[in-house]
Amino acid sequence: MTNRRISVIFMAIMSLLVILVLRLGYLQIVKGEDYKQTVNNNENIEVNESVPRGRIYDRNGKLLVDNTSKKSITYTRDRMTSNKEILSIAKKLQKIIDMPTKALTMRDKQDFYILTHKEDVDHIMKKEKTLLENGEISQDEYNDTVYKKLTKDKLKKLSNKELQVAAIYREMSSGSQLSPQIIKNEDVSEKEYALVSQNLSELPGVNTSMDWDRKYLYGDTLRTMFGRVSSKEEGLPKELTDYYLSKGYSRNDRVGQSYLEYQYENVLRGKKKKMRYITNKSGKIINSEVLSEGSRGDDLILSIDIDLQLKVEQLVDNNIKKLRGMGATSMDKVLVVVQDPHNGDILALAGRQIDKSGKITDYHYGTFTSQYAVGSSVKGATLLTGYSNNAISVGETMVDQPLVFKGGIEKKSYFNQSGSISINDKQALMHSSNVYMFKTALKLAGLNYSSGMALPGDISEAGQKLRKGLNQFGLGVKTGIDLPNEVTGQTGQLKNNPGNYLDLAIGQYDTYSPLQLSQYISTIANDGYRIQPHIVKEIRGASKTDKIGPVKAHYNGKVLNRINNSEKEINQVKDGFEMVFNQVEGTGYESFNNANVKAAGKTGTAEVFQDGESRVNSTYIGYAPIKNPQLSFSIIYTNQPVPPPWLPGGDLGKEIINEYFKDKKPADK
Repeated sequence: MTNRRISVIFMAIMSLLVILVLRLGYLQIVKGEDYKQTVNNNENIEVNESVPRGRIYDRNGKLLVDNTSKKSITYTRDRMTSNKEILSIAKKLQKIIDMPTKALTMRDKQDFYILTHKEDVDHIMKKEKTLLENGEISQDEYNDTVYKKLTKDKLKKLSNKELQVAAIYREMSSGSQLSPQIIKNEDVSEKEYALVSQNLSELPGVNTSMDWDRKYLYGDTLRTMFGRVSSKEEGLPKELTDYYLSKGYSRNDRVGQSYLEYQYENVLRGKKKKMRYITNKSGKIINSEVLSEGSRGDDLILSIDIDLQLKVEQLVDNNIKKLRGMGATSMDKVLVVVQDPHNGDILALAGRQIDKSGKITDYHYGTFTSQYAVGSSVKGATLLTGYSNNAISVGETMVDQPLVFKGGIEKKSYFNQSGSISINDKQALMHSSNVYMFKTALKLAGLNYSSGMALPGDISEAGQKLRKGLNQFGLGVKTGIDLPNEVTGQTGQLKNNPGNYLDLAIGQYDTYSPLQLSQYISTIANDGYRIQPHIVKEIRGASKTDKIGPVKAHYNGKVLNRINNSEKEINQVKDGFEMVFNQVEGTGYESFNNANVKAAGKTGTAEVFQDGESRVNSTYIGYAPIKNPQLSFSIIYTNQPVPPPWLPGGDLGKEIINEYFKDKKPADK
């Protein structure tokens, strides 16, 4: 029996020893590297520091957006720093810097009061403290009561000195552990910067460095298009925090919030400086070293010509004043896009809003984020859609006359209110014949017009043909510009509403953006290729000097599609567009016939309503010179008074052509 007991005990001991050896082996061999890495991570922590963003230049290398440096005072807290220690450092720092207090909230002041006036808080909370100790109220109830009792009047006891300490403490405690947090970077004086630098040994965690801010060399020009960059206080947008954190950002990193800064965030952000903070076993920082200096973001070269942009803005403002002086006081927007029709380069874009008092404000982004009924400008696309569907043929003649349908519905052209005039397709564009387009739309539906005929009950198939034809040119679809928030345009249903179907053929039903109009006219100008527009032409590597760095990417216009039309059909519409601007009977003759470079294009007038009043949107699209076009443009004036008189809005297009070619020698005049 004794031997058996000894054997059992021996076996138990051996089993325990085997388990212990296996456990030690697991910890040392299997998990050893993990634990070693954990210890290393606790004692050697890498932290990214932000760097300036990339610069933005125009197509000719003129600097548009730069970074301006500014002095900064920062604080990096280690893992073991207590609130009491942070408060002590804040009090020392307050003695040598002047800290603004406007950012302090009511809650900030209450928290600071609780931290620094414990005896007073205990006195006013004596009853609640007893209830808390007896378990009669919860900690949350106690805290709620504290904040209710610390009213504005109570907080008036805080002196200006204490408020400055509170403001410094707020910034110091709001940062993440081992991540530099800016205490002050606005209006840091030379004296403050020097005093802090001299007393760093008495201010653990505090440091002096250089921060940056965006600098706009052309003032407000294109400012909205460049977009916003968040401040250190804003940090990452709440709705995108998880996304940016997954990309290696810190919560207080500054990021692009809109338009170019947002769209090209990955390019402009740069490579952050990497620091290693070495801590002891208690988590206190004992040393630091720079792992990599980092570099500012890469640069953007825009397709914009800043000189042309400035001139276009000036011309737009001048025309607004001129047209308002002629009675267009209801006009509330003017939008212009100028581009190279062959490669999608946006050379200039200008948007203006006009309030009822006549005050003008920027609305550049409206060129691709807003849509409008554009009227007869679309008629070139209507004809080409008719050709491609074999509904009409090149040179086909039709009679322009008032059209009367069953039920008394009447539709007619503005230039021909009562007569019957035989015209061909080119003349239809020159006169801006609505009737020619209505008859083309009927032919798309398989119908020939006859007086008193009934309109078809279901125009779904024909509507799809017409709308797809317009889509080929970029009308009613996104252009693909490299900016966020582009609109598609508004398209209504086409089924049992034949009147709207006919209106679609003359630009009176669907709505389009100014950029879509520009893509459409460019497609015709370049012989049928719809090209994706872009505002960024190149990405250049960051240079350590003032010179522009090497090319990292180049964008020269992606062909999105080729329209389903022959060269003969496209040239027929081009000839019609030439007549619009250069024949006496053309709707654009008054403005464009005397341009310094011969141009072609189309005008349009769309009936709209503003506050219940009848108005019109006036549109102008064109290109120049007629052979080998180097420039295309679209212009929209919204909510002008109903003509007559016809306002000379096309003069703006002529002035843009003259400005663009004043120092150039076009291939064709």
